[in-house]
Amino acid sequence: MNSTHARPDWRRSLLPANFFAAGVFLAVFYALFAFFPYASGYGSIRGGMFEFMAFVWKTPEWEHCWLVPFAVIGLVIYRRKALAGLPVQGSGLGLVALLGTLFVYWVGYLADNIYLGYAAMLAFLGSTVLWLLGWAWLRALAFPIAFLAFMFPLPFMDNYLAFPLRIFMSNVSVVFLNLVGLPCVQSGTAIVSAPDFAAGLAAGHRFAVDVADPCSGIRSLFALMMVSALYGYLAMDRAWQKWIVFLSSIPLAVAGNFARIMMLTFGTITFGPEFAIGTLEDPTVFHMASGFLVFGVALGGMLLVGWSLQRFTPGQTAISDK
Repeated sequence: MNSTHARPDWRRSLLPANFFAAGVFLAVFYALFAFFPYASGYGSIRGGMFEFMAFVWKTPEWEHCWLVPFAVIGLVIYRRKALAGLPVQGSGLGLVALLGTLFVYWVGYLADNIYLGYAAMLAFLGSTVLWLLGWAWLRALAFPIAFLAFMFPLPFMDNYLAFPLRIFMSNVSVVFLNLVGLPCVQSGTAIVSAPDFAAGLAAGHRFAVDVADPCSGIRSLFALMMVSALYGYLAMDRAWQKWIVFLSSIPLAVAGNFARIMMLTFGTITFGPEFAIGTLEDPTVFHMASGFLVFGVALGGMLLVGWSLQRFTPGQTAISDK
């Protein structure tokens, strides 16, 4: 005599507990990182970390940060089938790591340091995944969690990178223009035509282009690093390939901004500064179009790097086949 006994569905039995754990997690996460007045940032009044981030995201250098949460949601949806098949085996090490994360968070609060709060936020997410879901889930979600770092604005980097990049870009541009037969000299961050004493022309009489902060590459560098990390993760199979694509974003950002400076320089020579540049407060359409050239050159170069890695690496799977 055969008898069948209905097996309990462990997933369904854990559903209320999962919802409760998710609710507690969201409440604690919101209290710590959105509601609690954690740090003053660059002001004098403490505010929530989300409040500080949203304030800095309004500046042109960090506008790309708004896209990061949506990209992470997209990554999780993209991998939903693989995630659904992972075992749920929480680890007690996650709780230990979570306690360490709360200590880092507390130290950052005492030091009024928003950047320790950033680190605590990523560690909080990773530790919670490890504690409640286990190592398999943490490995699967490692990149989406790490990718959230691109939503953290780092305004102090402007002081370290913007001016050196301006000097570097103007120096490279002067060398190139002299090589192609346009005599010019570097004056600080400006590129000016060389003096022609025979013709009685002073330096800068023919053209003068200043490499301002937007042309330094600082605005495009972090956005391109974000895009290259995402592209490498989706398109490349091997870790070293992903790193090559990611690191290539730095020279590609320089190349894109070099193309922009050349466009503005030749535009100034051909059409005059009123048409090609305008003012910093009121740039011309030609000047605005040069900003799109940066991303066109850089993204084209990134796709070329990715294609080369796929083409010349044995066993590489194209992104369309994944």
